[in-house]
Amino acid sequence: MTKRSRSPYFVLALFAVSNAASGCALLGAGRASSGPFEIAPDGAWTWFNDERAIVLPSGNILTGYVRSDGVSAVTNFDPITGERYESPLSGPGAVEVDDHNNPSLTLLPDDRVLAVYSNHHEDTHYFWRISRDADPRGTSAWTDERLKEVGVRNTYANTYRLTAERDRIFNFHRALNFNPTLSFSTDLGQSWSDPRHFITAGSGQQRPYPRYVSNHRDRIDLIYTDAHPRNFNNSIYHLFYRDGAFRRTDGRVLKTLQDLPITHGAGETGTVVYEYSEKPWGPGDGPDDWIPGGRGWTWDVAYAADGSPVAAFQVRRGEVAGTGWKNDRIYYYYARWTGSEWEKHFVAQAGRPLYDRERDYSGGMTIDPQNPNVVYISSNALRPFDLASIDAVPLHAAERYSLYRGETRDGGRTFRWTELASSDEHDLLRPHALENPGGRTPLVWFQGTYNTYEDYRARVMGMFPR
Repeated sequence: MTKRSRSPYFVLALFAVSNAASGCALLGAGRASSGPFEIAPDGAWTWFNDERAIVLPSGNILTGYVRSDGVSAVTNFDPITGERYESPLSGPGAVEVDDHNNPSLTLLPDDRVLAVYSNHHEDTHYFWRISRDADPRGTSAWTDERLKEVGVRNTYANTYRLTAERDRIFNFHRALNFNPTLSFSTDLGQSWSDPRHFITAGSGQQRPYPRYVSNHRDRIDLIYTDAHPRNFNNSIYHLFYRDGAFRRTDGRVLKTLQDLPITHGAGETGTVVYEYSEKPWGPGDGPDDWIPGGRGWTWDVAYAADGSPVAAFQVRRGEVAGTGWKNDRIYYYYARWTGSEWEKHFVAQAGRPLYDRERDYSGGMTIDPQNPNVVYISSNALRPFDLASIDAVPLHAAERYSLYRGETRDGGRTFRWTELASSDEHDLLRPHALENPGGRTPLVWFQGTYNTYEDYRARVMGMFPR
């Protein structure tokens, strides 16, 4: 299919129709934007399944999510006309009200789409479907749901196809020992290998949390933690896969595919991006170095123009402003590989956690794949870009989460920020910037009421910031 160009002149008409329905104010010092527009009226996602949304060859946006009734679904949205077609994917065995179950979407060589999804550690299998053509519209546009048994409880899906490996598809999920696990398809999603333990840590409850990206040719990168930050003093590490081996950032081989798993507890780790420390700062130290007692969690990873990795992550410190979860504070970081080391910078205040049971859930951040000097964040801090203190971090009066765009021209040392969208009634959460080489970057998020990962009422939104 021919890729449709996106004229900036459709913005006014689409914005006039969609903005009132979105309940979302568009802001930003004269910065023109396409949207916000509603992609789906009901949906949310976690950030550990990717790609959660892709741009189709037609120029349409295909976005996956989990509805409030527990159905995993995708919507094919046309940004030119505003037309949208939802495809519920979940069969009866895959319905669960849990935002962890959004599908991972991968474009196949003939432009059909592979969707892989799983319940949240309830079942010992994952599911998949393949679209019947390059423009799926409705459930009938997908093959029947199929199931891969893995033998232990399973969750998450992150699927990447490498053209240099005869289109082998990697599925990174969580299964063996509750740890990162790897399965393969060598026939474009028609079948899957048995699972292979990828990173082993602990004895069943410690689980590293990875975030992945691929150049879709010969490389897959990930940043990952020691464990869940509620249970562990997390540092953050980087690895990449190329030529049959997982490598530290400088290219040194850590483990080959044949020699997996990577034994985290035995010191087999990637290159350190952020190192946990309880030490107070000394002369010359500050939040660019570490947050004393701050635990890391991963958000995004991308590639700079020269192919080197760029990362976005957060650090949480408990009860900074008083007792109770609302006084925890979260800090956003941007890091880049300089060729010899990871240079990281504290770039924004995230505000407080989303709710008490998950004190490391923040509004979220993402890197623009087309321009990794650009990041998008969700924050409910009153002054998100006042970096003078990590202790005195007041919240927005309504404690609502708004979206912001930041751009750096000095490797992350400083950013110029613009507020993109906000709402007096809803939180705008978990922004995700889509790959669209040669085109404008679509940004998707969900907004509404988010009480827990099993209790939410939200809509899937999008825009073309610039």
